[in-house]
Amino acid sequence: MVPEPGAPRLKGKQRVRLAAGSLAARVYRASETFAKFHCSNELNRRYQPLFKHSELRVSGVGDEGEARVVELAGGKFYVATLYLPQLAARGEPDALIDAYVRAAAVESRSDRS
Repeated sequence: MVPEPGAPRLKGKQRVRLAAGSLAARVYRASETFAKFHCSNELNRRYQPLFKHSELRVSGVGDEGEARVVELAGGKFYVATLYLPQLAARGEPDALIDAYVRAAAVESRSDRS
């Protein structure tokens, strides 16, 4: 079935496997999370191997190994996701959003010192 033009290709809850030792895995305290997707963009799979030689690392993948989370190695808090962690806030806030807010607060305090 071909999606309608403009319709999101990734939609609904999907599993994301997290790389051991990654910031995402530490934040979630797990090797995987189930995240809500609603997007039409993905990393072109043929370019994904280039991340292995970069400071921007793929730290979360879908069931077929496709990039779902990337992190900047050595960054204070740089995590990009293809899912929408802010949508989890209807009940329990997503751990990634909480961690980001805590990191921003710490950085803000250190800037004032």
